[in-house]
Amino acid sequence: MEKQRFNPEEYANLKHRVEALQSRVELDDGPEQETAKRLLIKIKKKIKAYEETYKIPHQQPENYDTSAEFDFEGSFSSENNEVDKNYHEDTRSESEMIKDLGILYAIFGSTHQTTLNYHVFKIRFKKQTEKNGAFYRVYSDIYEDDIRICKDIIIGFWPARFGDDRCGDMEFSSRSPKSIEKYNNGCSSLYNRLLEGLVDIWNFYFENQIPMLKGPVAGYLESGFQSLTNNYPNIQLNQEQRKTIIEKTEDEIKSGKMKELECIASKLSVEAYKQYQTLSSFLEESGVVYMVDTSGVYIWDQKKFRKLVGYEYSTYRYYLFVL
Repeated sequence: MEKQRFNPEEYANLKHRVEALQSRVELDDGPEQETAKRLLIKIKKKIKAYEETYKIPHQQPENYDTSAEFDFEGSFSSENNEVDKNYHEDTRSESEMIKDLGILYAIFGSTHQTTLNYHVFKIRFKKQTEKNGAFYRVYSDIYEDDIRICKDIIIGFWPARFGDDRCGDMEFSSRSPKSIEKYNNGCSSLYNRLLEGLVDIWNFYFENQIPMLKGPVAGYLESGFQSLTNNYPNIQLNQEQRKTIIEKTEDEIKSGKMKELECIASKLSVEAYKQYQTLSSFLEESGVVYMVDTSGVYIWDQKKFRKLVGYEYSTYRYYLFVL
């Protein structure tokens, strides 16, 4: 590397990219995983050259997949032995929330709520941490139907490219394999979808120059990005109706009635370390994002829902055939 003036921001950005790509390698599958692996090798080489050029002591990137215990600034150390996973309303004062969350409090409040897979998800933002070149990074807990499913996850809002104003790259990382308590069978679609909702709101906030508010702004923004967060078909089905359609879809797939459609469908790869006994349990437990309409079951893929017409399991992986 040609000797140039040391740029600490560029170096920090390279270190972040390694951490983010390592997380992608473990959470993604298929072509995206292979791309992340190739980029990871290139960026590690660039960091090594950077460190050799400027005589920077070699440092291992933050390991987000170790079992080491950690404590951040003591604010939540009392939770280390927590057994209560139930959601509780945030008891911090407004001044404490502003201190802990900064601009994030003006955009989301202390808790962001959305609906996926017919469940209510809440993301509790706990305390901001080092930005390391990001717009924002914050420790968070995630709840499904008021039961915690992720603890002390770091959610980061990153520019897609260095110097960008728009948020285009989201971080979802942890320092312990125990942080993800549900949907940890290999598929990360549900968590990726939650992050997509956050980045949509973040960009909407800044692009529309919404003034700083002193409290949660979900209601204030709701009409502006309702179309971005609508995860359901026009016809709402109750749980029993959805169950009937899911079982019918499974029967049609297993009986071969959808074989012709399967032949022309796209093949979607979903990682799963263990196999599920039924289509219903796969949809509910694997972490894919889905919806049920009167015409069948639909899987979220490439920014849209696509109809499921077949599936099979082989070597820690499901292959879904979608139209």
